Amino acid sequence: MYFHQSGIARERFATDLAECVGLAEGVQAPRHFVYSPNLYAAAAGAFFAGLLGSGEKRKMIDSVLRTCMADKGYRRIKATGPLRKELGALSKDARLDRLYQLAAADAPPGKALPK
Repeated sequence: MYFHQSGIARERFATDLAECVGLAEGVQAPRHFVYSPNLYAAAAGAFFAGLLGSGEKRKMIDSVLRTCMADKGYRRIKATGPLRKELGALSKDARLDRLYQLAAADAPPGKALPK
């Protein structure tokens, strides 16, 4: 997924994205405490609570990022398979440049997602 707004200036896109990523990185998922008098049950419960917590945190980060970018006028676009591979192979700076090219494109490749 990436964000699109036709004709956006590069500096504005970089600022908006950095601000929204900064907000999303501050997300704290609720902690789940497991109690059991049985040591093995407590360890297993803590393990599974950790797994569920990390998934919950990823969902919260995604939600904050989507909401922040939507509030700034961007729409979400689902990247195609080859585009996802391309973005995954790029360095941080190169990825930002490519995301800007996609964000400012007149006709973004991929499917527009609902807000």
